[in-house]
Amino acid sequence: MKKLSIILILIGLTSVSCNKLLDVQPTDSISLEEAIKDKAGVENAITGSYSALHSTGIYGRYQVIVEDLAADNLVWTGTTQDYSQIADNNIAADNGIIDGIWTANYDCINRVNNVLAKIPDIDMSTADKNMYTGDGLFMRALCHFNLVCFFGGVPIKTQPTLDLSTINQARNTVPQVYQQIISDLLKAEELLPSTRALGWATSFSATALLARVYLTQFQQTGDPSIATLAIEKAGKVINEGGYSLSPDYPGLFNGNTTESVFEIVSDAQNRTLLAQYFYPRSLLGRYEVSPPSDFVQSFHLTDTVRFETSITFDSTNLPFGYKYKDVTAGTDRIYVLRLAEMYLIRAEARAYSNGALEDIRNDVNILRARAGLPPTTSTDYTELKLVIENERRHEFAFESQRWSDLVRTKRATILLGIDQNHTLFPIPLSELQTNTLMTQNPGY
Repeated sequence: MKKLSIILILIGLTSVSCNKLLDVQPTDSISLEEAIKDKAGVENAITGSYSALHSTGIYGRYQVIVEDLAADNLVWTGTTQDYSQIADNNIAADNGIIDGIWTANYDCINRVNNVLAKIPDIDMSTADKNMYTGDGLFMRALCHFNLVCFFGGVPIKTQPTLDLSTINQARNTVPQVYQQIISDLLKAEELLPSTRALGWATSFSATALLARVYLTQFQQTGDPSIATLAIEKAGKVINEGGYSLSPDYPGLFNGNTTESVFEIVSDAQNRTLLAQYFYPRSLLGRYEVSPPSDFVQSFHLTDTVRFETSITFDSTNLPFGYKYKDVTAGTDRIYVLRLAEMYLIRAEARAYSNGALEDIRNDVNILRARAGLPPTTSTDYTELKLVIENERRHEFAFESQRWSDLVRTKRATILLGIDQNHTLFPIPLSELQTNTLMTQNPGY
Protein backbone atom coordinates (compact mmCIF):
# COMPACT_ATOMS: atom_id res chain seq x y z
CA MET A 1 0.00 0.00 0.00
CA LYS A 2 1.07 3.60 -0.56
CA LYS A 3 1.34 4.44 3.11
CA LEU A 4 2.45 1.82 5.55
CA SER A 5 0.50 2.15 8.77
CA ILE A 6 2.23 -0.07 11.24
CA ILE A 7 0.02 1.06 14.04
CA LEU A 8 2.09 1.47 17.12
CA ILE A 9 0.22 2.97 20.04
CA LEU A 10 1.58 5.47 22.51
CA ILE A 11 2.30 3.78 25.80
CA GLY A 12 1.31 6.94 27.65
CA LEU A 13 -2.38 6.06 27.45
CA THR A 14 -3.19 4.38 30.72
CA SER A 15 -6.80 3.38 30.33
CA VAL A 16 -9.60 3.04 27.83
CA SER A 17 -13.20 3.71 28.76
CA CYS A 18 -15.95 2.03 26.77
CA ASN A 19 -17.96 5.19 27.27
CA LYS A 20 -15.62 7.37 25.23
CA LEU A 21 -13.23 6.81 22.36
CA LEU A 22 -9.85 8.17 23.31
CA ASP A 23 -7.57 10.05 20.98
CA VAL A 24 -4.82 7.52 20.30
CA GLN A 25 -1.95 8.71 18.14
CA PRO A 26 0.23 6.25 16.24
CA THR A 27 3.99 6.53 16.43
CA ASP A 28 6.78 4.89 14.49
CA SER A 29 9.17 5.00 17.44
CA ILE A 30 7.71 2.01 19.30
CA SER A 31 7.92 -1.56 18.05
CA LEU A 32 4.74 -3.53 17.51
CA GLU A 33 5.74 -6.00 20.23
CA GLU A 34 6.12 -3.16 22.75
CA ALA A 35 2.90 -1.42 21.75
CA ILE A 36 0.62 -4.48 21.89
CA LYS A 37 1.99 -6.69 24.63
CA ASP A 38 -0.89 -6.83 27.12
CA LYS A 39 -4.61 -6.14 27.49
CA ALA A 40 -4.05 -2.39 27.82
CA GLY A 41 -2.10 -2.41 24.57
CA VAL A 42 -4.92 -4.25 22.80
CA GLU A 43 -7.49 -1.78 24.18
CA ASN A 44 -5.42 1.16 23.01
CA ALA A 45 -4.85 -0.35 19.58
CA ILE A 46 -8.55 -1.08 19.07
CA THR A 47 -9.40 2.45 20.20
CA GLY A 48 -6.87 3.77 17.71
CA SER A 49 -8.54 1.72 15.00
CA TYR A 50 -11.93 3.25 15.79
CA SER A 51 -10.27 6.67 15.64
CA ALA A 52 -9.11 5.79 12.12
CA LEU A 53 -12.76 5.59 11.03
CA HIS A 54 -13.02 9.22 12.06
CA SER A 55 -10.16 10.26 9.77
CA THR A 56 -10.57 12.84 7.04
CA GLY A 57 -10.59 10.18 4.32
CA ILE A 58 -13.48 8.18 5.76
CA TYR A 59 -16.28 9.46 7.99
CA GLY A 60 -14.49 12.59 9.15
CA ARG A 61 -15.15 14.26 5.80
CA TYR A 62 -14.30 12.83 2.37
CA GLN A 63 -16.47 9.74 2.23
CA VAL A 64 -19.49 11.51 3.70
CA ILE A 65 -19.33 14.39 1.21
CA VAL A 66 -18.40 12.29 -1.82
CA GLU A 67 -21.44 10.00 -1.48
CA ASP A 68 -23.77 12.97 -2.06
CA LEU A 69 -21.52 15.07 -4.30
CA ALA A 70 -20.83 12.32 -6.84
CA ALA A 71 -24.59 11.77 -6.96
CA ASP A 72 -27.26 14.48 -7.06
CA ASN A 73 -27.70 15.66 -3.46
CA LEU A 74 -24.82 18.16 -3.52
CA VAL A 75 -23.07 20.44 -6.00
CA TRP A 76 -19.64 22.04 -5.76
CA THR A 77 -19.70 25.66 -4.58
CA GLY A 78 -16.22 26.04 -3.13
CA THR A 79 -12.61 26.42 -4.16
CA THR A 80 -11.12 22.92 -4.00
CA GLN A 81 -10.84 21.58 -7.54
CA ASP A 82 -10.76 17.95 -6.42
CA TYR A 83 -14.37 18.33 -5.26
CA SER A 84 -15.23 19.84 -8.64
CA GLN A 85 -13.99 16.69 -10.42
CA ILE A 86 -16.18 14.53 -8.19
CA ALA A 87 -19.22 16.71 -8.77
CA ASP A 88 -18.67 16.46 -12.54
CA ASN A 89 -18.01 12.69 -12.41
CA ASN A 90 -14.79 13.41 -14.26
CA ILE A 91 -12.25 12.26 -11.69
CA ALA A 92 -8.53 12.14 -12.37
CA ALA A 93 -6.42 9.34 -10.93
CA ASP A 94 -4.39 11.90 -8.97
CA ASN A 95 -7.49 13.32 -7.24
CA GLY A 96 -6.46 13.89 -3.63
CA ILE A 97 -9.88 13.16 -2.16
CA ILE A 98 -10.20 9.78 -3.85
CA ASP A 99 -6.63 9.02 -2.80
CA GLY A 100 -7.60 9.98 0.76
CA ILE A 101 -10.56 7.58 0.78
CA TRP A 102 -8.38 4.72 -0.47
CA THR A 103 -5.52 5.42 1.93
CA ALA A 104 -7.66 6.00 5.02
CA ASN A 105 -9.69 2.82 4.59
CA TYR A 106 -6.55 0.74 4.13
CA ASP A 107 -4.93 2.50 7.08
CA CYS A 108 -7.83 1.39 9.28
CA ILE A 109 -7.62 -2.14 7.87
CA ASN A 110 -3.92 -2.30 8.67
CA ARG A 111 -4.51 -1.02 12.20
CA VAL A 112 -6.99 -3.79 12.94
CA ASN A 113 -4.84 -6.42 11.22
CA ASN A 114 -1.97 -5.49 13.53
CA VAL A 115 -4.05 -5.98 16.64
CA LEU A 116 -5.87 -9.09 15.34
CA ALA A 117 -2.48 -10.71 14.76
CA LYS A 118 -1.48 -10.07 18.38
CA ILE A 119 -4.71 -10.88 20.28
CA PRO A 120 -4.28 -14.69 20.38
CA ASP A 121 -1.00 -14.34 22.30
CA ILE A 122 -2.22 -11.76 24.83
CA ASP A 123 -3.10 -12.79 28.38
CA MET A 124 -6.72 -11.74 28.88
CA SER A 125 -10.13 -13.32 29.31
CA THR A 126 -11.86 -15.18 26.52
CA ALA A 127 -14.68 -12.64 26.66
CA ASP A 128 -12.25 -9.76 26.10
CA LYS A 129 -10.47 -11.58 23.30
CA ASN A 130 -13.79 -12.25 21.61
CA MET A 131 -14.95 -8.66 21.95
CA TYR A 132 -11.77 -7.06 20.63
CA THR A 133 -11.52 -9.60 17.82
CA GLY A 134 -15.11 -8.77 16.91
CA ASP A 135 -14.23 -5.07 16.87
CA GLY A 136 -11.36 -5.69 14.47
CA LEU A 137 -13.38 -7.93 12.16
CA PHE A 138 -16.26 -5.44 12.03
CA MET A 139 -13.99 -2.53 11.14
CA ARG A 140 -12.05 -4.56 8.59
CA ALA A 141 -15.30 -5.60 6.91
CA LEU A 142 -16.64 -2.04 6.94
CA CYS A 143 -13.52 -0.64 5.28
CA HIS A 144 -13.29 -3.41 2.69
CA PHE A 145 -16.96 -2.75 1.90
CA ASN A 146 -16.33 0.96 1.50
CA LEU A 147 -13.49 0.17 -0.90
CA VAL A 148 -15.33 -2.39 -3.03
CA CYS A 149 -18.31 -0.05 -3.42
CA PHE A 150 -16.13 2.83 -4.62
CA PHE A 151 -13.44 0.98 -6.57
CA GLY A 152 -14.69 -2.52 -7.44
CA GLY A 153 -12.27 -5.39 -6.93
CA VAL A 154 -9.51 -4.35 -4.51
CA PRO A 155 -6.69 -6.15 -2.69
CA ILE A 156 -7.98 -8.03 0.34
CA LYS A 157 -5.78 -7.34 3.36
CA THR A 158 -6.04 -9.74 6.29
CA GLN A 159 -2.43 -9.63 7.51
CA PRO A 160 -0.44 -6.65 8.82
CA THR A 161 1.69 -4.71 6.37
CA LEU A 162 4.92 -4.52 8.32
CA ASP A 163 7.45 -3.62 5.64
CA LEU A 164 7.84 -2.93 1.93
CA SER A 165 8.00 -6.61 0.99
CA THR A 166 4.21 -7.00 0.92
CA ILE A 167 3.03 -3.77 -0.70
CA ASN A 168 2.71 -5.32 -4.17
CA GLN A 169 -0.62 -7.12 -4.26
CA ALA A 170 -2.99 -7.71 -7.16
CA ARG A 171 -6.67 -6.88 -7.03
CA ASN A 172 -9.06 -9.53 -5.79
CA THR A 173 -12.31 -10.00 -7.65
CA VAL A 174 -15.51 -8.39 -6.39
CA PRO A 175 -16.99 -11.77 -5.34
CA GLN A 176 -13.82 -12.57 -3.41
CA VAL A 177 -13.98 -9.24 -1.57
CA TYR A 178 -17.61 -9.86 -0.66
CA GLN A 179 -16.76 -13.34 0.56
CA GLN A 180 -14.15 -11.87 2.91
CA ILE A 181 -16.47 -9.10 4.12
CA ILE A 182 -19.27 -11.55 4.88
CA SER A 183 -16.92 -13.99 6.60
CA ASP A 184 -15.60 -11.22 8.86
CA LEU A 185 -19.07 -9.95 9.70
CA LEU A 186 -20.52 -13.36 10.49
CA LYS A 187 -17.68 -13.92 12.97
CA ALA A 188 -18.05 -10.42 14.40
CA GLU A 189 -21.77 -11.01 14.83
CA GLU A 190 -20.98 -14.02 17.04
CA LEU A 191 -18.18 -12.40 19.03
CA LEU A 192 -19.40 -8.88 19.80
CA PRO A 193 -21.67 -8.08 22.76
CA SER A 194 -25.26 -7.11 21.99
CA THR A 195 -25.10 -3.74 23.76
CA ARG A 196 -22.34 -1.17 24.19
CA ALA A 197 -21.83 2.57 24.46
CA LEU A 198 -22.20 4.77 21.37
CA GLY A 199 -19.24 4.59 19.04
CA TRP A 200 -18.48 0.92 19.72
CA ALA A 201 -19.69 -1.88 17.46
CA THR A 202 -22.16 -4.46 18.77
CA SER A 203 -23.33 -7.77 17.39
CA PHE A 204 -26.27 -5.90 15.88
CA SER A 205 -23.90 -3.44 14.20
CA ALA A 206 -22.44 -6.45 12.40
CA THR A 207 -25.92 -7.76 11.61
CA ALA A 208 -27.01 -4.40 10.21
CA LEU A 209 -23.89 -4.11 8.05
CA LEU A 210 -24.50 -7.65 6.82
CA ALA A 211 -28.00 -6.58 5.75
CA ARG A 212 -26.49 -3.73 3.71
CA VAL A 213 -23.80 -5.98 2.24
CA TYR A 214 -26.28 -8.69 1.28
CA LEU A 215 -28.58 -6.11 -0.33
CA THR A 216 -25.71 -4.77 -2.43
CA GLN A 217 -24.55 -8.26 -3.37
CA PHE A 218 -28.11 -9.23 -4.32
CA GLN A 219 -28.47 -6.22 -6.61
CA GLN A 220 -25.23 -7.23 -8.34
CA THR A 221 -26.05 -10.91 -8.76
CA GLY A 222 -29.85 -11.07 -8.88
CA ASP A 223 -29.71 -14.16 -6.68
CA PRO A 224 -33.01 -14.27 -4.71
CA SER A 225 -31.42 -16.32 -1.92
CA ILE A 226 -29.17 -13.34 -1.13
CA ALA A 227 -32.21 -11.05 -1.03
CA THR A 228 -33.63 -13.41 1.57
CA LEU A 229 -30.48 -13.02 3.66
CA ALA A 230 -30.76 -9.23 3.48
CA ILE A 231 -34.36 -9.44 4.60
CA GLU A 232 -33.50 -11.78 7.47
CA LYS A 233 -30.61 -9.68 8.77
CA ALA A 234 -32.55 -6.42 8.56
CA GLY A 235 -35.48 -8.09 10.32
CA LYS A 236 -33.23 -9.37 13.09
CA VAL A 237 -32.04 -5.83 13.86
CA ILE A 238 -35.61 -4.52 13.78
CA ASN A 239 -37.12 -7.28 15.92
CA GLU A 240 -34.30 -8.27 18.27
CA GLY A 241 -31.88 -5.35 18.49
CA GLY A 242 -33.75 -3.35 21.11
CA TYR A 243 -33.62 -0.21 18.95
CA SER A 244 -36.54 2.12 18.36
CA LEU A 245 -37.12 4.86 15.83
CA SER A 246 -36.73 8.36 17.11
CA PRO A 247 -40.31 9.62 17.64
CA ASP A 248 -39.52 12.65 15.52
CA TYR A 249 -36.96 13.04 12.74
CA PRO A 250 -35.20 16.14 14.17
CA GLY A 251 -34.53 14.17 17.35
CA LEU A 252 -32.01 12.07 15.44
CA PHE A 253 -29.66 15.06 15.45
CA ASN A 254 -30.74 16.58 18.75
CA GLY A 255 -29.88 13.95 21.32
CA ASN A 256 -31.99 10.86 20.56
CA THR A 257 -29.82 7.71 20.56
CA THR A 258 -32.42 4.92 20.40
CA GLU A 259 -32.06 4.52 16.61
CA SER A 260 -28.27 4.45 16.39
CA VAL A 261 -26.91 1.02 15.42
CA PHE A 262 -23.38 2.32 14.80
CA GLU A 263 -22.09 5.86 14.66
CA ILE A 264 -18.83 7.77 14.74
CA VAL A 265 -18.42 9.75 17.95
CA SER A 266 -16.94 13.22 17.52
CA ASP A 267 -15.39 15.12 20.41
CA ALA A 268 -12.66 17.63 21.14
CA GLN A 269 -9.95 15.12 20.23
CA ASN A 270 -11.76 13.60 17.25
CA ARG A 271 -13.53 16.58 15.72
CA THR A 272 -15.25 16.64 12.35
CA LEU A 273 -15.06 19.50 9.87
CA LEU A 274 -18.27 18.52 8.07
CA ALA A 275 -20.20 21.55 9.34
CA GLN A 276 -17.46 23.86 8.08
CA TYR A 277 -17.65 22.37 4.60
CA PHE A 278 -21.46 22.61 4.48
CA TYR A 279 -21.96 26.01 6.15
CA PRO A 280 -21.86 29.20 4.04
CA ARG A 281 -19.11 31.75 4.53
CA SER A 282 -21.57 34.13 6.19
CA LEU A 283 -21.77 31.58 9.03
CA LEU A 284 -18.01 30.93 9.22
CA GLY A 285 -18.07 27.92 6.91
CA ARG A 286 -16.26 27.12 3.67
CA TYR A 287 -19.42 26.43 1.60
CA GLU A 288 -17.47 23.85 -0.39
CA VAL A 289 -20.67 21.99 -1.28
CA SER A 290 -24.36 22.80 -1.22
CA PRO A 291 -27.70 21.16 -2.08
CA PRO A 292 -28.83 21.89 -5.66
CA SER A 293 -32.12 23.65 -6.30
CA ASP A 294 -33.94 20.57 -7.60
CA PHE A 295 -33.08 18.65 -4.45
CA VAL A 296 -34.15 21.59 -2.30
CA GLN A 297 -37.48 21.73 -4.11
CA SER A 298 -38.04 17.98 -3.89
CA PHE A 299 -37.83 18.37 -0.12
CA HIS A 300 -39.49 21.71 0.37
CA LEU A 301 -42.70 21.00 -1.49
CA THR A 302 -43.59 17.62 0.02
CA ASP A 303 -41.29 16.56 2.84
CA THR A 304 -41.14 19.50 5.21
CA VAL A 305 -40.11 17.69 8.42
CA ARG A 306 -37.03 16.11 6.90
CA PHE A 307 -36.37 19.22 4.84
CA GLU A 308 -36.19 21.51 7.86
CA THR A 309 -33.80 19.09 9.56
CA SER A 310 -31.56 18.60 6.53
CA ILE A 311 -31.46 21.95 4.70
CA THR A 312 -31.77 25.58 5.73
CA PHE A 313 -30.79 29.00 4.38
CA ASP A 314 -28.52 31.83 5.45
CA SER A 315 -29.51 35.50 5.50
CA THR A 316 -28.83 35.80 1.77
CA ASN A 317 -31.03 32.76 0.99
CA LEU A 318 -28.16 30.40 0.25
CA PRO A 319 -29.22 26.79 0.93
CA PHE A 320 -26.88 24.61 2.92
CA GLY A 321 -26.78 21.18 4.53
CA TYR A 322 -27.89 21.43 8.14
CA LYS A 323 -27.38 18.00 9.71
CA TYR A 324 -23.88 18.96 10.87
CA LYS A 325 -24.11 22.15 12.92
CA ASP A 326 -21.06 22.44 15.15
CA VAL A 327 -18.79 24.66 13.07
CA THR A 328 -16.57 25.57 16.00
CA ALA A 329 -15.96 22.39 18.01
CA GLY A 330 -16.86 19.78 15.36
CA THR A 331 -18.69 17.44 17.73
CA ASP A 332 -21.51 16.41 15.39
CA ARG A 333 -22.58 12.76 15.40
CA ILE A 334 -21.92 10.85 12.19
CA TYR A 335 -24.27 7.97 11.52
CA VAL A 336 -22.96 4.85 9.82
CA LEU A 337 -25.91 2.55 10.52
CA ARG A 338 -29.30 3.36 11.99
CA LEU A 339 -32.57 1.52 12.41
CA ALA A 340 -34.44 3.38 9.66
CA GLU A 341 -32.15 1.87 7.06
CA MET A 342 -33.12 -1.63 8.10
CA TYR A 343 -36.74 -0.97 7.16
CA LEU A 344 -35.72 0.33 3.75
CA ILE A 345 -33.22 -2.48 3.16
CA ARG A 346 -35.97 -4.99 3.85
CA ALA A 347 -38.38 -3.10 1.60
CA GLU A 348 -35.88 -2.85 -1.26
CA ALA A 349 -34.88 -6.51 -1.08
CA ARG A 350 -38.54 -7.50 -1.20
CA ALA A 351 -39.42 -5.07 -3.99
CA TYR A 352 -36.61 -6.32 -6.24
CA SER A 353 -37.41 -9.99 -5.52
CA ASN A 354 -41.20 -9.67 -5.98
CA GLY A 355 -42.01 -9.99 -2.29
CA ALA A 356 -45.35 -9.29 -0.64
CA LEU A 357 -46.56 -5.82 -1.63
CA GLU A 358 -48.18 -5.19 1.74
CA ASP A 359 -44.94 -5.94 3.57
CA ILE A 360 -43.03 -3.55 1.30
CA ARG A 361 -45.55 -0.77 1.84
CA ASN A 362 -45.60 -1.30 5.61
CA ASP A 363 -41.84 -0.86 5.93
CA VAL A 364 -41.84 2.28 3.79
CA ASN A 365 -44.87 3.76 5.51
CA ILE A 366 -43.32 3.48 8.97
CA LEU A 367 -40.77 6.08 7.92
CA ARG A 368 -43.21 8.15 5.90
CA ALA A 369 -45.45 8.41 8.96
CA ARG A 370 -42.57 9.71 11.07
CA ALA A 371 -41.85 12.30 8.38
CA GLY A 372 -45.50 13.41 8.41
CA LEU A 373 -46.18 12.05 4.94
CA PRO A 374 -49.23 10.10 3.76
CA PRO A 375 -48.76 6.35 3.28
CA THR A 376 -47.93 4.97 -0.12
CA THR A 377 -50.70 2.81 -1.54
CA SER A 378 -48.86 1.64 -4.64
CA THR A 379 -49.52 -1.87 -5.92
CA ASP A 380 -46.85 -1.74 -8.61
CA TYR A 381 -43.30 -3.04 -8.04
CA THR A 382 -41.71 -0.53 -10.40
CA GLU A 383 -43.42 2.35 -8.66
CA LEU A 384 -42.51 1.02 -5.21
CA LYS A 385 -38.85 0.79 -6.21
CA LEU A 386 -38.91 4.51 -7.03
CA VAL A 387 -40.75 5.27 -3.79
CA ILE A 388 -38.03 3.45 -1.83
CA GLU A 389 -35.31 5.26 -3.78
CA ASN A 390 -36.92 8.60 -2.96
CA GLU A 391 -37.34 7.67 0.70
CA ARG A 392 -33.67 6.81 0.96
CA ARG A 393 -32.67 10.06 -0.75
CA HIS A 394 -34.56 12.19 1.75
CA GLU A 395 -34.16 10.05 4.88
CA PHE A 396 -30.37 9.75 4.57
CA ALA A 397 -29.47 13.05 2.94
CA PHE A 398 -25.80 13.90 3.70
CA GLU A 399 -25.34 10.61 5.61
CA SER A 400 -23.00 8.87 3.15
CA GLN A 401 -25.62 6.85 1.24
CA ARG A 402 -26.82 8.37 -2.05
CA TRP A 403 -24.03 7.41 -4.49
CA SER A 404 -23.96 3.83 -3.26
CA ASP A 405 -27.75 3.66 -3.51
CA LEU A 406 -27.76 4.70 -7.18
CA VAL A 407 -24.85 2.47 -8.12
CA ARG A 408 -26.36 -0.50 -6.28
CA THR A 409 -29.72 -0.21 -8.06
CA LYS A 410 -28.02 0.54 -11.41
CA ARG A 411 -29.79 3.89 -11.55
CA ALA A 412 -26.64 6.04 -11.57
CA THR A 413 -26.21 5.94 -15.34
CA ILE A 414 -29.82 7.03 -15.85
CA LEU A 415 -30.11 9.78 -13.24
CA LEU A 416 -26.57 11.14 -13.42
CA GLY A 417 -25.98 10.73 -17.15
CA ILE A 418 -22.68 8.87 -16.70
CA ASP A 419 -21.41 5.74 -18.41
CA GLN A 420 -21.12 2.46 -16.56
CA ASN A 421 -17.32 2.71 -16.23
CA HIS A 422 -17.71 5.85 -14.14
CA THR A 423 -19.86 4.12 -11.54
CA LEU A 424 -16.46 3.14 -10.10
CA PHE A 425 -13.82 5.65 -9.06
CA PRO A 426 -10.30 5.51 -10.48
CA ILE A 427 -7.63 3.61 -8.59
CA PRO A 428 -5.42 6.38 -7.12
CA LEU A 429 -2.31 7.22 -9.10
CA SER A 430 -0.16 6.87 -6.00
CA GLU A 431 -1.27 3.25 -5.64
CA LEU A 432 -0.55 2.51 -9.28
CA GLN A 433 2.93 3.98 -8.89
CA THR A 434 3.87 2.00 -5.78
CA ASN A 435 2.03 -1.30 -6.27
CA THR A 436 3.40 -2.94 -9.41
CA LEU A 437 0.56 -5.47 -9.53
CA MET A 438 -2.23 -2.88 -9.43
CA THR A 439 -4.36 -2.18 -12.53
CA GLN A 440 -6.59 0.80 -13.30
CA ASN A 441 -10.38 0.65 -13.63
CA PRO A 442 -11.75 0.79 -17.19
CA GLY A 443 -12.42 4.29 -18.51
CA TYR A 444 -9.60 6.00 -16.63
